[in-house]
Amino acid sequence: MKRSNASRMRLAAALCTVAVVFLATQLMAQVASLDPAKMPIIGTVDERFQSYNIEMVEVIGGRFWKPYGSTTNESKAQDPGPRAGFAPSGIDPNLYQYRAPIDLSNPRLRKLAVALSPAYVRVSGTWANSAYFQNSENAAPANAPSGFSGVLTLQEWKGVIDFSHAVNAEIVTSVATGPGPRDAQGVWTSEQARELFEYTKSVGGRIAASEFMNEPTFAAMGGAPKGYDAASYGRDVEMFRSFLRKTAPDTLFLGPGSVGEGPFAIPAEAGDGKIVSGSHEIVYRKTTFGLF
Repeated sequence: MKRSNASRMRLAAALCTVAVVFLATQLMAQVASLDPAKMPIIGTVDERFQSYNIEMVEVIGGRFWKPYGSTTNESKAQDPGPRAGFAPSGIDPNLYQYRAPIDLSNPRLRKLAVALSPAYVRVSGTWANSAYFQNSENAAPANAPSGFSGVLTLQEWKGVIDFSHAVNAEIVTSVATGPGPRDAQGVWTSEQARELFEYTKSVGGRIAASEFMNEPTFAAMGGAPKGYDAASYGRDVEMFRSFLRKTAPDTLFLGPGSVGEGPFAIPAEAGDGKIVSGSHEIVYRKTTFGLF
C-alpha cells in the first residue's frame, strides 16, 4: 500500500521526535552534578573592585563638561572668579559650564554611596593637575597662585575625608603636576603633595593610592609645562616615587591612568613607547591604572 506525502511527513516528524528525545536522555545521563561549595578557590577579587570617581573640579568648583543636550551658554555672572576659568588645552571652551562645589555631606548622596561600599573613591581628573592645596583656614584667594588654575581649600579636602569615612570608601588621588609645583629648572617639587598627605593624616584620613599625574599621555592638555616630554615625566615620576616612600609608605603608587593617543600625547624619546629613568621603567602607552 502506497503512503501519501502527508503520511510520510508525519512519520518523518515522529522519528525525529524520538531521536531528539533519545539524544537528550543520553546527554542528561552524562551531565555531571556541580556543587559550587566544593569547588576550589583559584582567585579572588578585591572587595573594593567596583569603585567610582569624583572629579577634583567637582570638589573645588569650576568649568566642567556640560550635561548632554545642553545648549545654554551661562552668563559670566555665574562664574565666581578664578575657579571658573580653567579648561583643558585644545578643547572647545563652549563644551564646559560652571559647576559649584559638590556637597559631599548631602545625606541622600551618602546613603546612595554607602550602597556601593566597600569601594575606592578617586578624587582626581585633569583639574587635579593644576589645583593648589591651600594649607590654611583662610578663604580661597581671589586668584590661584602662579602656575595653578584652581584652589583646593582645607574645608573642601576635609569634606572628601569625611565623605570617605561616612561611606566606607578609601581615597585615591593624584597630585599637582603643572607649572606651579616646580623649581626654576622645571623639575617637580614635593612640597604641595607633602602638605596634602600630611594634612590628610593629621585629621584621621588616609590616601590609599595615588597616581603622579592624571592622564600623562595627554600631558599638554592636562596643563603640563611647555615642552614636557617623556624624559621629563620619567624624571618626575622618580621624584614622586621617592616622596611616597618617605612620606606615605603605606600608599599604593599607581601606574599611569592614560587616555587615547592623539596630537596632545606626550612625546616618546626613542619611539619604543618606554620611559626609562634610573631603575624605574614605565610603559606609558599602556593603560596600567591599577584600580579602575
